[in-house]
Amino acid sequence: MKFKDLFGRLFSEKRQRPASPQSKMSADNPEMMGKILEMLENTQETEFTCDDVFAVLDQCAELAARGENVKSLMPLVQQHLDMCPDCREEYEALQRVLLNSP
Repeated sequence: MKFKDLFGRLFSEKRQRPASPQSKMSADNPEMMGKILEMLENTQETEFTCDDVFAVLDQCAELAARGENVKSLMPLVQQHLDMCPDCREEYEALQRVLLNSP
């Protein structure tokens, strides 16, 4: 079977069946597919995982609070924060705490 035939078969079957409300990861969800394609486009050869970022998140927030350029000092952390909403949320919470503390 050719790749084109397999691809058509997979996606034509999904289009014929109604999507379940729990299935957000389908070819019929253009928003999710757009996000996936954007993440693939921005994938780098070397990347940090959420655990890697979480280990240095406090240092990163402290640097930012002092006015340092986090993007140039910790580019892999910044790249991960740009892609990961969960880590970005944690980072922003740490920044709020640091900026509001005496």
